[in-house]
Amino acid sequence: MKFKTIFILFNAILIFSFAFIFLMPFFLLGLDYSIPFWAKNWPLFTFFAAVLVGFNVFFGRNWRLFTLLEAERWDELGALLEDRVFVKKRRDRRTVRLLVNTSLLRGDVATIERLEGALRAEKPEALRRDAVIFGAARLLRNDAKESVRFLSEYADGKGVENAAWIKFHHAFALVLDKRAVEATAPLEASVGARDPVLSLLSAYLLGSLCAVSAAGGERDRLKAVAEAERSRLAGRYSARAWAREIERAKSEVHIVILSKILDEASEWLYKGDATA
Repeated sequence: MKFKTIFILFNAILIFSFAFIFLMPFFLLGLDYSIPFWAKNWPLFTFFAAVLVGFNVFFGRNWRLFTLLEAERWDELGALLEDRVFVKKRRDRRTVRLLVNTSLLRGDVATIERLEGALRAEKPEALRRDAVIFGAARLLRNDAKESVRFLSEYADGKGVENAAWIKFHHAFALVLDKRAVEATAPLEASVGARDPVLSLLSAYLLGSLCAVSAAGGERDRLKAVAEAERSRLAGRYSARAWAREIERAKSEVHIVILSKILDEASEWLYKGDATA
């Protein structure tokens, strides 16, 4: 739905609700009964007015941001957000995440590095909270060792939003750094995760790259664990239902970055299944 449509509809709903509650006593009981009702319930009307004003002030202050976002004008949106973050020092969670996601879409790693440095120096708890998206930016650089170094700092998941995903990204970075044996334990722990996309990716890496790096008996065990999870997910999701899961997951930019391996894992999910 278009941003302007949402704005108009929300205003219309608020105004209609306010008018309905305010005028209903007048139409049902007449003016003599309405005046005492209005006098008694003035806090309710004040609340409605405050919500209406607050809503419009919020949209008014962010009108340009929402317009650029809707039009996917990423360069202009990036410049606007950089001004807010670096010049005006507005580093609230929403603005920080939006700047990182916009920079990832533009492939602007330099801005993410600059933001990471600013948060590390001035607001380290915010960097820890959003370590998943900053870690994804590291993976985007194709520098496995640097990715491992950064992600190791937050791999315990403490204070990190999406702790399960930070552990996966750390394990994935270890695999990319040819340290698959070290990635085995965290990946195996993620098999069967509540998030089916996370579980499939973990099983796929476990049964392929990690198994290849393992000794004979361990290799067979890892392949068996991976195959069991593949069979479970293939039985639970049809190809169409799985496509919906992928679409849902890709609403997060840190998963979009994994598109290649996610496509490989999805193909592996239905290997040999002609009914999928």
